[in-house]
Amino acid sequence: MPEHPNSKNGWILEHRVVVEKFIGRYLTESEVVHHIDEDKSNNEIENLMLFKSQREHSSFHIKIKKFGLNNQIRRQIEERWNEFKNT
Repeated sequence: MPEHPNSKNGWILEHRVVVEKFIGRYLTESEVVHHIDEDKSNNEIENLMLFKSQREHSSFHIKIKKFGLNNQIRRQIEERWNEFKNT
């Protein structure tokens, strides 16, 4: 995708494009897309989670390691898309 404003040598990572199409805007360079099941080949939107920064992404990993993927964290994943779609 050489026309993409964030492409590197004409390429952009597929999971970032999937999220951009879902939220209707380009991602910033600081935003991080996380694969919920940690399978980087699974780029279904239900498996992707967007973070505003690497710091926020790292905090999420710490929370998952400590508490597991519980219902509260699953709700956070679902609510996050509404937050990004409205920005």
